[in-house]
Amino acid sequence: MVLPSLADIVLVVVLLVPGFLTVILFKKIAMREKKLTDFEATIWSLVTSLVIYAIFGHITGLQNIDSIRENILVPGNIGLIFALAVSFGGGLGILSRALFRRGYRSGDCWEACLKSAAAKGSHLLVYTVDGKEYMGELCLGGISEAPKEIVLRNPKVILRDSKGFVLDNYEVGNNILFKENDVLRVAFLKEIAQPRE
Repeated sequence: MVLPSLADIVLVVVLLVPGFLTVILFKKIAMREKKLTDFEATIWSLVTSLVIYAIFGHITGLQNIDSIRENILVPGNIGLIFALAVSFGGGLGILSRALFRRGYRSGDCWEACLKSAAAKGSHLLVYTVDGKEYMGELCLGGISEAPKEIVLRNPKVILRDSKGFVLDNYEVGNNILFKENDVLRVAFLKEIAQPRE
């Protein structure tokens, strides 16, 4: 078995990088947040790279893989390739968002609600998996890749009767942290959604 040379490895990386950049830009701008498997990402990157290199070859007159390999590290060519990748990914992303993703926001519902509640200074009711209910001001909340945790400021435990009426409440410290697996649901005590126009 013959191992690939360093030049072959560099060529493969150079061939895939513009496609990866295009796919990442497209997903970010078009708000396509479904995670791709490594195999899917590689295939999409390869396909878009081939399209980019076809356009690159048409512009520069470099029509075969050998001439592209020999001229790929010329600064002007690198700039053209990345300009094509950015314009291709950005243009398709803007088009897709304008046609199919109007009104969508980046992030999941949890993230959008917590960001809005934090900006408006909302109070929350946090219902835990052990059947307790807490009320307090939102202090911190985990979003994006962070665990979906919540910290309430001036928390109180709410005690209710069987019909749902409040019987009593008592304070439980200055702050309380709810881990992701503690929280069953959350109720926002202030309007957090932007009205649709």
